[in-house]
Amino acid sequence: MKNYRYMERKKQTVRRIGFWFAEILVCVFLALIVAYFCVQTITIRGDSMEPEYKDGDRVIVNKLKYRIGSPDRYDVVLIELEAGTNSHYIVKRVLGLPGETVQIVDGKVQINGEEIKTDFQEDILTAGLAAYSIELAEDEYFVMGDNCNNSEDSRVANIGNIKRNQIIGRIN
Repeated sequence: MKNYRYMERKKQTVRRIGFWFAEILVCVFLALIVAYFCVQTITIRGDSMEPEYKDGDRVIVNKLKYRIGSPDRYDVVLIELEAGTNSHYIVKRVLGLPGETVQIVDGKVQINGEEIKTDFQEDILTAGLAAYSIELAEDEYFVMGDNCNNSEDSRVANIGNIKRNQIIGRIN
């Protein structure tokens, strides 16, 4: 009888340990799913988004928002740029939306011929590609850094208009 109780307690202990182990595995699996599909943290490099974000700032990227929706004007987004087999990430603000016409005239951004409100601290000195009217396709966005005179963005040829599939998520 004594041996039977000992064996029962041992079985219960093994079951509890197995249950705890299974719970831990489920939690780790869910955490990996959330990290891969929903959120990510990044460190801002460079000063193209100053004064909003400074070099070295750590921010959270909401990847889930754009899995079910699309970027809005003025959203700050994480963008993946590919160059051959290499890729790197940049952080910029969305100004032009699909189907719109973007142009920079007299240092101001115009969408469909009307000036939009921007928080740039100074006029844009270099219009780049946007010196002439740019028509965005149905899956393209025009992005710029907040520090507009010290930013490589949609105004330069090596970046240009951003395709929807290049946008990873929204910076919160």
